[in-house]
Amino acid sequence: MRIIIIFLVFALTGSLKAQTVKFNIEGVLQKNKNAKFAYLVSNGIVPGKGDLFLVQPMNGNSFHFNGTADLAGKLLRTAFIFLDERGDITLSQVKEKIEKKVWFVGGTANLKMIYLENIKLDIENQYNLQPAKITAGGSYLQQSKDAMQAIRERRFLAFVKEHSDSPVALDEVSKMVKYVGFANLAAMDFGSPGEMYAALSKRLKSTTQGIELKQKIDQNKLK
Repeated sequence: MRIIIIFLVFALTGSLKAQTVKFNIEGVLQKNKNAKFAYLVSNGIVPGKGDLFLVQPMNGNSFHFNGTADLAGKLLRTAFIFLDERGDITLSQVKEKIEKKVWFVGGTANLKMIYLENIKLDIENQYNLQPAKITAGGSYLQQSKDAMQAIRERRFLAFVKEHSDSPVALDEVSKMVKYVGFANLAAMDFGSPGEMYAALSKRLKSTTQGIELKQKIDQNKLK
């Protein structure tokens, strides 16, 4: 009985650890005109958890965030960075800009979408963070860029096969199946939903997101 209890304690501890992600995010700004503060904001809501909203004063031309965030059962969590002269911008003000479509994460130049991971960025212009270069870490962000390039070049299935055990591949396949017309996938040389799912690793297929993807494919009789 004692052995079983100890095993359960370890199992629960491992489960809890799997629900969080540690991140270390650094950035260097090459041309700093008036940026005095860096902001890190979680993108999307985690049920029952507060938003991630961190503000750090710039250290000369650089900034640094580190911490732990809740994953709520997911494999990845996205966030975005922006720089500003002010250090008193509130989370509600940020949300209002996004809700009113003044800011669009992934589209507005002053916002840089990232994954919560270990990453270092080289930023040339504080008003245009989109072209920021990855100088260290950032494997998930780089894979996300590679996925977009693969879609443009119509070799998405090859990308999934190459990154079969990456959460990014699972995330991109899930979005592809959800947002792109199923009949159009094969026509665009992306492979069928069934082929994309089959290319994923056994580990990813056994996750909550992987199981939900399989159910969606089966329910819609997609092959």
